[in-house]
Amino acid sequence: MSARFCISCGRRLEDLAYDGPRFLFNAREGNNSLWRYILTIILTLGASSILVGIILGVFFGIILVLSHRTFDISILFNPFYLLIVAGLVFSVAYIFLYLSVRFLHNRSFRSLINTGREIDWRRMVKGALAWFLVISVLDIIYFILSPRSFKFSFEPQSFFLLAVIALIVFPIQASFEEVFFRGYLLQALGLLSKKPILVLIVNSLIFAGLHWWNGSNPVTSLSIVISAFIIGLMLGLITLADDGIELAVGIHIINNLYVSLIHNSPDSGIGNLPSLVVTPPSPYLSPIILIVAVLIVIFILFKDRREDILKVLR
Repeated sequence: MSARFCISCGRRLEDLAYDGPRFLFNAREGNNSLWRYILTIILTLGASSILVGIILGVFFGIILVLSHRTFDISILFNPFYLLIVAGLVFSVAYIFLYLSVRFLHNRSFRSLINTGREIDWRRMVKGALAWFLVISVLDIIYFILSPRSFKFSFEPQSFFLLAVIALIVFPIQASFEEVFFRGYLLQALGLLSKKPILVLIVNSLIFAGLHWWNGSNPVTSLSIVISAFIIGLMLGLITLADDGIELAVGIHIINNLYVSLIHNSPDSGIGNLPSLVVTPPSPYLSPIILIVAVLIVIFILFKDRREDILKVLR
């Protein structure tokens, strides 16, 4: 009878022979029944929104009763209000995800972040700086080639308020999405397939599909989905190559801060933010520019770590 486990460490021999991303192995900790994943996703993505909606409904109801006023529905379309609500939803989602991982799956929450090292904040800064540098340079080139596409606007009071809200909300929102998509969901898919590239593609498709509603029309929505797929591929590839989400978290946070504070488009996401620069959407050019940015950033971060990239693409 052939041996299945190592006599020294007790691990599966097939696991010891595996030379792919070790990050995916974190999902083998704890309990991984299908119902636990279903319940976690429902609580994290569904119950968090419902709970925040109920809390806000009760809050506004009390305020209206005490003030004897009618509800002004225009507040629901105020970009600052939408950002604050998003921050509340993602904060509650974080709590549900943490509790689910700890008590439903009986795993450490850190297993969604890396393969056992201390959380590396310098990696986050490195990822953020690399992405900021690349997209800033590409924006400058874009401006030189097409200056009329850019509309500059600066309203100190509105921009300061946006900056305060964005600096609170987007680190919560972006880091949650990385912990959930590139941590929890990516590892879950790794239980179904030992081919990292297949896991990466499926994960990126799910991530991209959820961005369809960010556009104001079908063409813009499709462009956003394609761009989100490209971003998802990059973030997933970086996560698997680095065996942790820290670099991806830094990139995601600075990306969301950049497209809200510095360079926004009126027809994508929250389009009426008082950003510094506004350009009309370019549904055909944007994905091409994004691919260039992704390739440059991956080169910068992994120029001396080619094998780490190849272990994902095998």
